[in-house]
Amino acid sequence: MKKILIFCLALMPLVTFARKSGKGVSSVADAHRPQLSAEQTLQFDSLYFEALSYNLQGRSGEAVNKLNEALAIDSLSAPARFLRGKLMFASTGGILQQHRDNWVASCIHDLEVALAVDSTNYWYGSTLAEIYQECGRYDLAIPCYERLARLHHKKRESHYNLAELYLRVDSIDKCLAMLDRIEEIDGINPNLTLQKFYILREQGKTDAAFEEYEKIIRRYPYDISYRLQLGDLQMKSGMIPAAKVTYDEAAKIDPDNAYLWIAQSNYYSITGNQAAADSLVQNALVNVNLDIDTKINILREYLKTTLTKVAKEKSAANDTTDIDLPGVDSLFLTVAAMHPTAPEVYQLHSSYLSAIGRDSLALVQMQFAVDLKPSDEDYWGQLLACAGQFGDYSHVLELVDEALKHHPKSSSLNMSRAYAFIRLEKNDSALAAYNEALAVVEPKEVLLISRIYGLMGDLCHETGDREQCYKYYEQSLKYNANNFAVLNNYAYFLCIDGGDLNKAESMAAKVVQKFPDEPTYLDTYAWIFYLQGSYALAKFYQQQAMDKVGDNPPGEMVQHYEAILKANNE
Repeated sequence: MKKILIFCLALMPLVTFARKSGKGVSSVADAHRPQLSAEQTLQFDSLYFEALSYNLQGRSGEAVNKLNEALAIDSLSAPARFLRGKLMFASTGGILQQHRDNWVASCIHDLEVALAVDSTNYWYGSTLAEIYQECGRYDLAIPCYERLARLHHKKRESHYNLAELYLRVDSIDKCLAMLDRIEEIDGINPNLTLQKFYILREQGKTDAAFEEYEKIIRRYPYDISYRLQLGDLQMKSGMIPAAKVTYDEAAKIDPDNAYLWIAQSNYYSITGNQAAADSLVQNALVNVNLDIDTKINILREYLKTTLTKVAKEKSAANDTTDIDLPGVDSLFLTVAAMHPTAPEVYQLHSSYLSAIGRDSLALVQMQFAVDLKPSDEDYWGQLLACAGQFGDYSHVLELVDEALKHHPKSSSLNMSRAYAFIRLEKNDSALAAYNEALAVVEPKEVLLISRIYGLMGDLCHETGDREQCYKYYEQSLKYNANNFAVLNNYAYFLCIDGGDLNKAESMAAKVVQKFPDEPTYLDTYAWIFYLQGSYALAKFYQQQAMDKVGDNPPGEMVQHYEAILKANNE
């Protein structure tokens, strides 16, 4: 009994806080605050405590119900309003679209009341500002954050959020001023300075941007990483001679730095001295003091720079032949000889070979990587992609089955299995594989669940099972009302199956509103209007589809266009 009493006493400040209004009590709110009797106060505190308890248990729905009862007693309790608004907003994703706006407005109202009652409370203000921001109401979020920045100047979150919002609404000067303010308080911050650099450069103020970056160099004169970053930025801005000077200065500090070598290699590659570039990379890769992760990063950066350069040169020369870099394979052999059991070497080699169209060798290298590290599911995914290039889906299926032995709860592997069955025209097995994917997917992954149901619906329609197709589509939209691929297919299939055209129009309108430039979606929308007899509207949208599709429109789209023109006597 004594332990229970001590526990209750320990909780008393937490419970009674629900009746306190704090320092910034609004005089208006205070004037309308009900005077509760002792019995009402006890009842309120009991309900509020139950709500807190439910919330701690993750039972937010029951917590909200208790808060509703508590607020019926004291409608101006700031903590109760705050908690209810926050919990309700967190559950917004589960609300049907047609009710969502009112639901969000109710959440915001709760938080606004809480802040009116306790106007200096940082958490009330910051939560309200975050919700304004999430809802796209920057006009309300900005003054809310500005007020927080004035009242709680030591908390940097408001300052950073303000800078971000100023940038979003193109108040560039205010954004930079806020970043300067943070810098005045906290001192030079490389991430902050780099952010200012990008903003200034985006505004065309290149000189000012690099002057800003020089602050980091002055602050950290012996940190070679910042000099290398400066050199890279100069390279990207076309300041090639300046970049060379920066790299030379970095070499004076740490001439054996591997990342300096790759930076210098990029410089030589871009300026046409490929032999010098290759030599630097080769020296880095045979360096016994470098770990495998560093070598992989060096190789990756080298490949990215070199492939981009060669691709641009080929494009300029209208050269459509495959890219061939003869020295690259020897670089991989060098690293593999020193690190024969490092799977990342073979994985990167496979990626490179795939990029230049050498699919057979890419598959071999990726198989080496998987054999060394079967626990990496991403490696299996890359191996399946390599195998799929050859169209041998019996082999793909064998690989998937082997992968599932190592990753039995992988939804993506089960989906790959379903795709292999589809390509092998084993549709029943494909549906079973999709169901296996659904069985292992996490319940919170609603977008993935929606996608799987959508794929199952597509498959059923292809096999002629329209009824089951629509059931799967309905399931898909239950998990994600904005699955636009499903909305489009559902709408189109309703058209060609003689289904509910009004329902089809509603779904297609939602898709076109989101993707007004997508020819396939415009074609679906136009065809619905044609079937409804709205020929002028059908022509309007079909013409847009034809304009946006390019020189080789699909045959079905051409047929639709001809039928619509004929209906318009054209």
